[in-house]
Amino acid sequence: MRRDKRFRLRYVILPLLALGVFIVFFSEMPEGAQAVEQKRCAVLPKETLSVITPDRIEEMDLTINWDLQEYVAATIRRNKVSFAAVVVMDARSGDIISLYGKDESGENCSLCLDSYLGASLFKVVTAAAAIDYGGMSSESKYTYNGKAHTLYRHQLLPKKNRWTREVSLSRAFAQSNNVVFAKIGAQELGEIPIMLTAMRLGFWQSPLGGFECVPSTLFIPQTKYNIAELASGFNRYTRISPVHAAQMVTAVLNQGNMVRPRISVSDPSVSQQVLGEDTAYQLYSMMGQTVSHGTVSRTFWNSRYDRVLKDVQLGAKSGTIDGTDPDGRRNWFVGYAVHADTGDGITIACLIIREDYYWIEADALSKKIIRYYFSKPVTVADNS
Repeated sequence: MRRDKRFRLRYVILPLLALGVFIVFFSEMPEGAQAVEQKRCAVLPKETLSVITPDRIEEMDLTINWDLQEYVAATIRRNKVSFAAVVVMDARSGDIISLYGKDESGENCSLCLDSYLGASLFKVVTAAAAIDYGGMSSESKYTYNGKAHTLYRHQLLPKKNRWTREVSLSRAFAQSNNVVFAKIGAQELGEIPIMLTAMRLGFWQSPLGGFECVPSTLFIPQTKYNIAELASGFNRYTRISPVHAAQMVTAVLNQGNMVRPRISVSDPSVSQQVLGEDTAYQLYSMMGQTVSHGTVSRTFWNSRYDRVLKDVQLGAKSGTIDGTDPDGRRNWFVGYAVHADTGDGITIACLIIREDYYWIEADALSKKIIRYYFSKPVTVADNS
């Protein structure tokens, strides 16, 4: 009976927390930004963006870079990808410069506005909560037993033996260690700091103004093990849209300021401080470790020798989980790319749903897109 009361209390507290974060989030916006929010009453259906063409870009005054959009589409077709959703954003203005989707029926760019199983992408949220609320750092040490990419109840037990391994938070993030992140959530943070951080990072809110975009949603834990599943991303309930995934990374690049995505040129550029500067810096470093020594390092190992990518600072988080509708393995890549000399920066979210046989994965596709973008002439970014 005690457990039932606790669970009922949880469902009272969590909506109140959501309301509180919502009020804080928007009360700190500039005066002009509040006025803009009030004007955004008419929301176009996401199907409006199903097919994007040069004529549609001009007609609707979209922020899409047609050369990049065409390259993304051609690369996906060339590699015989059956399902893909790719979003590329300007990290400072929030301009969506590429929005491309494809499924078995053909091109459908509105797929980027739906939400999908988020898998290990949620470790970005847990890492931010660990630093902001838990007083941890990228060098904090943790122990685990068993395989890093599984999550069994016995792996959460506080036992140490000769098979116990120790890793830093940065290393656990780069290697996408489910056990370490599950322990952080279940044993050190609890659900409230994780959920508060998630809401500040845009969960349960539509990320895009003017067009319908499905909000990212959270797995609501009911047991301590559920908290472990939430914190590690190892569950089938947390869902993230590619647009929101690309948006979250802007906070990492902008000292904790998260930029609202915009696909219409007429929309203003709006940002909000959602993370501490030190938290953003540490996440930037951990995402860099993912590229140099983590789950996507095999794909990016030669970037330092590449004519284009050698001048680009890269960071990422990957995620993989099986799912249905459609059947297949969800393969995520979310990351940033910043030119070291000009400061020009983009964020990218790439989701591929793989079948048994596939030609390319999300990290390799993202690498091609990043390289193409920075192979074009760039100018010094306006940092004012």
